[in-house]
Amino acid sequence: MADEEAVSRERAVSTAWSIHASLADFTGKVDSKASFALTIESAALGGIIALSGAGQLPGRGDGTLPVAALWAGVALLGTAAVLAVLVVMPRTASRDNPQSWRQDYIHYGHLRHWSPEQLAERLTTADPLPVLSRQLVTMSQIAWIKHRRVQQSLYCAVLGTLLVTLAGLIR
Repeated sequence: MADEEAVSRERAVSTAWSIHASLADFTGKVDSKASFALTIESAALGGIIALSGAGQLPGRGDGTLPVAALWAGVALLGTAAVLAVLVVMPRTASRDNPQSWRQDYIHYGHLRHWSPEQLAERLTTADPLPVLSRQLVTMSQIAWIKHRRVQQSLYCAVLGTLLVTLAGLIR
């Protein structure tokens, strides 16, 4: 029975590491999408600024509706860019508990507090499953927030672009 329990525990740890790798990969892809979104949103805002400087800005002095659509669109594009930046900003959940490194040794932010001797001792004596489980939950929370912010950024960008386009069309 003890052998079955050890195999089951090993399988759980192996599965946890596979999930960890998958979450790390997913987070990297979300960051890439946010970088892409920020590039497009910045280009759109840059184009609007360039048109503004050239006196070609749609909605300029052409009535309330085009001006309102233009500024609402610009505000949404700006919001989209801010949301994209928030995605790629480094996030860690250890701010709430600055002593969490004593229990966790998977995240690089925690590892930096350990001495090589202490870490070697912990790695040879501690069960990694509770530490991995905490890390997976934390990573999942961070990944979910990043995912939602990319979605929000893209929605704001599309709506903002449509409003700026509308301002130009109803000129």
